[in-house]
Parts: sequence; structure tokens; C-alpha cells
Amino acid sequence: MSEQVIPEAFFDSLSIAYKLDNYLDGFRLPEIHLFSYFASILYGYRGNNLADWGYKYLVDLSGYPFSRELNEAASRHMQNGLFEDRVDYVVVSGRGTSEYLKFKSLESLNTREVYLDAACTTNILVPYSQTLRALVTSPDLQRPAEVDDWLDQSGIYEKIIEISKAVGVSSDDLIIPAVSWIKYLISEEASDDNSRAS
Repeated sequence: MSEQVIPEAFFDSLSIAYKLDNYLDGFRLPEIHLFSYFASILYGYRGNNLADWGYKYLVDLSGYPFSRELNEAASRHMQNGLFEDRVDYVVVSGRGTSEYLKFKSLESLNTREVYLDAACTTNILVPYSQTLRALVTSPDLQRPAEVDDWLDQSGIYEKIIEISKAVGVSSDDLIIPAVSWIKYLISEEASDDNSRAS
């Protein structure tokens, strides 16, 4: 018997899918979890309590963040024809677009849109493959798989604030800190690769 889909997961999965589909002409389901997780980091960066995000993540066996609630919502979207499976990727159907636009206008869900939008907009400003790699290899995801708990995001916010101040960005802005965080992760990974090579 399937679980009830919580509104936050229903909306977030639809919103992220809509954005990724528009930017990339398709997406893979684990990417919904990854960009939702990134949006939750930005939510915390703004000083919000992460427990209010609505659902939690663990690290799956492939190293991606995974939320049971998001997974249930995405499965329901597939069953109801809001997502269409194209074998190697998934797209949002016309019906899915209509549902997204309808729910986006609800004030209770619209407040989440700023975080989801900033997380997904990095794909326009940083190459998608680099964004994916930076997020998946970020230190906060490097912990044992299947730990059923909130991923430890302590320390991330301070680092993003530090980076944002260094580039002169107000904490009211989310897109520049989001991009700065991805670029920071890319540079950290590059320096780790160089130190291992030497």
C-alpha cells in the first residue's frame, strides 16, 4: 500500500522536474532528490530551521541524497501521468506542467519556490555536469549509505556565508550564493585531485 504524499514533496518534486525539464529537456529521478537537497541547504542558509523543510534525506547506495517522501511523490507523478518515462530520462507532461502552475500559485507552497529556483538555476550559470559532480561529491554527502537521519549540514551554512561575503553578496540573494557554493565545491574537488596526483 502506498503512503500518502506530503504536500511539500508533491510540490518540490514537480517544481524541480519542471525546471530541469525546461533547462535540459529531461532529467533522471535521482536529480530531483539532489536538487531538493541543495534547495534545503539554501533554506538553512537563509536562517530557517531545517526541521521545517518537511522531509529528510539519507545517502543512498549511489551516493545521492534520497528522500522517501520525494520518491513516493515522483512515483505518484509517474502513475498519474504528470511525468513520462522516456527510457533513459523522464520529462514533465503537459498535465504535469498544468499541475505545477496550479500549485505554484498556492501561498503555502510558493514560499518554497525561491529555494527550488535558486538550486535549479545553477544549471544555467554552471555547466550541468559540473554542478551534478560538485553536489554529489560534496563533503556532506560523503558518509555511510543508508543512515536514516538528516544529513549533517552543520558547517555548510557558515561556509556559504563566508564565501558570499568574500564575493560581496547579500544573504537576501540566493542565486549568487548558490552558484558560489557550487564553484567552491568544484575548486575544492580540483585541489583534492591535484593533491592526490602529486
